[in-house]
Amino acid sequence: MLNGFPRQVELILQGKVVGHIALNRYADSWLFGSFEPTRAFAEFAALFGEWSLLLHADESDPQVSRAALDEMAKLERAIDALHAELVLPDSGDHLPVDQVNIDGDLVELKLNEQPQA
Repeated sequence: MLNGFPRQVELILQGKVVGHIALNRYADSWLFGSFEPTRAFAEFAALFGEWSLLLHADESDPQVSRAALDEMAKLERAIDALHAELVLPDSGDHLPVDQVNIDGDLVELKLNEQPQA
């Protein structure tokens, strides 16, 4: 699972520590965990909130509108432009994150490089 990879990491967006992540599993190149924001996350909260609302908007309807898909893609590009990184607590190393999804207190991360499992 996460052998050798720290369970607690910090999330950085645009050079700011925006939260603490408790990682709990790894699957198909994705890390999953719980997210505890810092005050600095307030600057980015609306962006992730909009993404989350769109994600859950039509859960009962399998047909998602083209407009919703376009808006989701726009939000995902904006999130990707935040230059997310994880900071490993022991070494202080910064790992680039290809994708980050924050949905309430849940987080999913896809690293640029795979963690040693």
